[in-house]
Amino acid sequence: MNGVIFATGTVSAIDPKTVRARVRLPDHDNLRTWWLDIMQNNTYKNKDYCMPDVGEQVKVLMTPDGVEGVILGAVYSGKDTPVISDPDRRRTDFADGTFAEYDRKNNAMAIGGAIKTLTITTHSDITLQTDTQVTVIAQNSATVKTQKATIDSPETEITGNTTIKKNLLVEGSITGEGGMSISGGSGGAAATITGSLTATDDISAGGTSLKRHEHPKGHNGAPTGPPSS
Repeated sequence: MNGVIFATGTVSAIDPKTVRARVRLPDHDNLRTWWLDIMQNNTYKNKDYCMPDVGEQVKVLMTPDGVEGVILGAVYSGKDTPVISDPDRRRTDFADGTFAEYDRKNNAMAIGGAIKTLTITTHSDITLQTDTQVTVIAQNSATVKTQKATIDSPETEITGNTTIKKNLLVEGSITGEGGMSISGGSGGAAATITGSLTATDDISAGGTSLKRHEHPKGHNGAPTGPPSS
């Protein structure tokens, strides 16, 4: 047979391995095509892969007998309508509820829905840069695993309790406003200070006041007075 026809039909079967499908054509005596190639954007250096679902409406360019041809792509129908109607937004929705959308008018990118895991793998650097702020919200927990982590910021604020399971080295000064409690681990000293220690008030050791304690070795065994400053 000579010539080609342009037709609308419904996908009746798919072959994900060969990227082909068969199409039922109600307007052409309900003809069922042979396995036709599904048009992709790229197949050489850049490669795209997108398969239609069985039951999806598509446009076909083929020989009249349906043996040779190509599936040009899917088209909406009165039954299957787009989820948006905005020329400034490009969006892909998946059957599980996941979506990816870009709004060029508002410069907004959104990815969401039913995503359970999101994996980004690279063998080089990753840079995330913004002119305003970055917010990370994890309802359960967040973990950063690396050989060395650096926070390069003039100020760092932690609003919750903080646990450090290994050593802490502070090269600057330490200022505490809510008091301090230190206990020695594994029988070691709770604190070891190299250098002088200055306290603006009294110091108590084992219940004994440094400023007000007395020694029972005064005159005739009488207690001495408190230490002089």
